[in-house]
Amino acid sequence: MTTIFEEEIRSQAGILRRRVNSGTEQAQRVADSWSGIMYALVGARGSSDNAALFFQYLAGSELGLLVALATPSLYEGGKAIDLAGAGVLVISQSGRSPGIAEVLEQARLQHRPNAVITNDITSPLAMSCETVIDLAAGLERAIASTKTFSSSWHALAQLVQALKGSALEGLDTLPDVVGRVAEWALSTQLPTSLLNAPRGLTVVGRGLGFASACEISLKIREVTGIRSEAYAAPDYAHGPIGADGEDATLLLVVTEEMTDELCALILDGCRQTGMATVVLRPSSRSAMKCDAEIVLDEMLPNWSLGLAEVIVGQVLALRLGELRGRPIDTSPGLSKITLGV
Repeated sequence: MTTIFEEEIRSQAGILRRRVNSGTEQAQRVADSWSGIMYALVGARGSSDNAALFFQYLAGSELGLLVALATPSLYEGGKAIDLAGAGVLVISQSGRSPGIAEVLEQARLQHRPNAVITNDITSPLAMSCETVIDLAAGLERAIASTKTFSSSWHALAQLVQALKGSALEGLDTLPDVVGRVAEWALSTQLPTSLLNAPRGLTVVGRGLGFASACEISLKIREVTGIRSEAYAAPDYAHGPIGADGEDATLLLVVTEEMTDELCALILDGCRQTGMATVVLRPSSRSAMKCDAEIVLDEMLPNWSLGLAEVIVGQVLALRLGELRGRPIDTSPGLSKITLGV
């Protein structure tokens, strides 16, 4: 029987197509309100925090714009952090995250331009901000998010395009890319036995690929119960690479920021500790010395390659969850909204 999680993976392309026009208009309103800002501050948690990390890299590379990730605990109890010069963006699928609400409240008190990206335009966050970007993904019924994440990635790319004032390469074709990759990943044989590691899974990327690695790792952990951690490649090579070993697996997420030399360094180091190694890469990159490869036959700009790899990661989570006999849609112990933190 098809799970809700799989249905929502398949639905993502259609959702992105439907929000193209509305998302473009809403992103432009935020860009107009941010005229003259010195930096962007983004408040988010969970998958939304991984989307914020993507925005940090994309806005930095395309616009030269500094994007700071808010630390919500610093805003608790009405603590004032100086937001002079900031354009403030909060990302909350539910629009009901208390810590994120306090970031937004400080933006309002300090008269900083502010916006929310949410899947519920009637939520408290949406009702209290200046500008709303609607994910328009519909009710997400599986606990582990898929379509709200891809919609967030899409919305943030639209915002970068609006701030840039010119076309972002690949944005107009992103829904088609997501559709093709989802169908391919759902129909292909993936190396689930290697990834079903008794001692856990380490997902490594760099730059935009680090944002992808964080989301893939989170999805696998939520859906499968496997201990899964994400690292930026330089940080992983600096020390944690020595802590893994036999019965653990590396999943290396390859984007433009991962040079062949860095890939070889990570893969060689993991092999020396006895780890299994799996590489997720585009077909434009050469084959690598590893135990298994997942090769995306798509020629994509680096930023959209990152989302394509997340889609593959969603399917990896699904297949690993099925292999382990997990209740895919309910993700035991988790809920959509964590109100107490």
